[in-house]
Amino acid sequence: MANNFSMKLIIIYIKIFVLLSGYSFAQKSDIRDYYSKINLKNFRKEKLFNEQINFDSIDFSRLHAAIFFVTNEERAKKRLSFLEYAPELERAALMHSRDMYEKKFFSHYNPSDRLKKTPNDRAALAGILNPYLAENIATSHGLQYKSGEKVFVRGPGQFSYKIDGQLIPPHTYLSMAETIVASWMGSKGHRRNILSDEALQLGCGTYFYQDKAFNNMPTFMATQNFQLYKKIRSN
Repeated sequence: MANNFSMKLIIIYIKIFVLLSGYSFAQKSDIRDYYSKINLKNFRKEKLFNEQINFDSIDFSRLHAAIFFVTNEERAKKRLSFLEYAPELERAALMHSRDMYEKKFFSHYNPSDRLKKTPNDRAALAGILNPYLAENIATSHGLQYKSGEKVFVRGPGQFSYKIDGQLIPPHTYLSMAETIVASWMGSKGHRRNILSDEALQLGCGTYFYQDKAFNNMPTFMATQNFQLYKKIRSN
């Protein structure tokens, strides 16, 4: 009896594992490839990049790709080499964006986790064996809001410039990327990273939250990581 019961439990666990694995694979297969068919010549015409962001259903992979292409566009203006996409760098960037929000800090150094202290530490956790990272970080509103402008609160996370005016719309994926990259280009250190001759690969990662100190303003924490000098070797 005991053996039969144990066998039934094993079968149940196997079925659960198969179902969960199938769900995981299905989720992975649904992720759109934004890098193989999209390039600097056509990314601005990509319909998906020009859609407004739905904050209830954000396609983070799409946003990260938009930031990637806008960043490379800035390099192209200076006739610098195109940076390759590296998923390991995206994972490290996403890790840091999430940690900055959850642990309430804004820095290239994580003060709450010694294993994630530096960009290179986080890159190692993301599977990079030879991390030589430069890093940019930013926060940016998800609405097409001009910082410092007077607004009227129209509901949680909703604003207008006039008391009965139209609501300030969400950014598109492309305009959100442009806003974030523009903030980096306006900062000497961040601009230097974007236009670095030593940069070879790039990955971007964001974390979405509602700023409770600003009437739940939709906001993104953003990180981008550059691999310098030598291309990534990974696990």
